[in-house]
Amino acid sequence: MQFRNPPNVAKLAENKPHGTRLKYKAGCRCLICRAANARYETSRARASSSGNWNGLVPAEAARKHILKLSRRGVGRRAIAAASDVAERVISRIRSGRQSNVRKSTEDKLLAVSDQAQSDGALIPAHGARKQIKALLADGFTKAELARRLGYRSPSLQIGKTRIQARTAARIDRLFRVLMKE
Repeated sequence: MQFRNPPNVAKLAENKPHGTRLKYKAGCRCLICRAANARYETSRARASSSGNWNGLVPAEAARKHILKLSRRGVGRRAIAAASDVAERVISRIRSGRQSNVRKSTEDKLLAVSDQAQSDGALIPAHGARKQIKALLADGFTKAELARRLGYRSPSLQIGKTRIQARTAARIDRLFRVLMKE
C-alpha cells in the first residue's frame, strides 16, 4: 500500500529511543542504532534465504483470483472470512486501487477456493438442472423431488441461469442419495 503523503520519518522517530531501526532510518548513526539496523537486515536476509520472505509483490495475481472467485459466487466477505484478510484490503485489491501486497497476504488470498462461497451466493444453475433432469429421466416426478428437497408445495422451481449455493448443495445431496438406490 502506498501512502499519498508519506509520513516524515524524522517526525515519526523523534520520540523513539535509540536502538530502533526507525531512529536509524531517520538519520541517527550512533552505535546502537547501527546495530539495530544490522539486526533487522540480517533477519530479513535470513528469512529471504529460507523462503520466508514477506516483501511486496504485485497484487495482480490476487486481483485475478478474487475476480475469478467472484464469478463463481464467492464474495468479499466470504473471502475475508476464509483468508483472514480485511474486507477493505480485498476491496482495494479487487478495484485495482492497491497495486502491491505483502507476499503472505497474496498467499492467503490465493489459498481461498470456490468452496468458500456462502449459502446465499448465486451460482450457475446448469449443474443442478442437469441433476434434476437425470432424476426426472430416472422416473421421479417433480412433486416427489420437491417433497424430498423439503419444499412445502409440490412444485419444483429452479432458476434457469443462477440458483443459491444452498439449493445446489441440497439438490446435489439428493441426487447422490437417489442415484445410489
